Amino acid sequence: MGDNSLPDLLRRLQTWLAKHRPRLAAALNPGATPTQLGAFEAAIRIKLPQPLRELLAWHNGQRPGFVGGFERDWLLMSTQTIAAAKPDLDADAATTGWQKSWLPVFDDDAGDYLCLDTSSPECPVRAFYLGNKEHSIVAPSLVAWFADFVTNVERGKYVEEPERGTFMRKK
Repeated sequence: MGDNSLPDLLRRLQTWLAKHRPRLAAALNPGATPTQLGAFEAAIRIKLPQPLRELLAWHNGQRPGFVGGFERDWLLMSTQTIAAAKPDLDADAATTGWQKSWLPVFDDDAGDYLCLDTSSPECPVRAFYLGNKEHSIVAPSLVAWFADFVTNVERGKYVEEPERGTFMRKK
């Protein structure tokens, strides 16, 4: 299986997607270039955690309008969609419980996000659901989130719902 570094996990996932979810694999954007990542970092005024930099360099989000979630109903965000969403999330922080140190990574197109909490060195992954005041940690880091996801995908523990493209873990 290899190690659990994010680049290794993403290579494994790419191989699996090409074989089992070719439509999603084709809908993932090319990776962000170092120049694009630098401009993005300057625009959002937050130093990108290395795992997020590696994720965006792998694929800079997924094509708009593609029917299908990356995981569950979560869509992989791009530097552009993150930069567009962050100011609004920051502006509404007082009423939603959002923190300005958070960076959205996945969205469900309904105002909910999986985000990295950059206030902690580990950058845990938090679930931000609009209307909730508490936003729980769902993984201790982006690498841990991907390690769990990729391992369970490889073990056949996920199934794609054909109509909406939701990619759910089997019960």
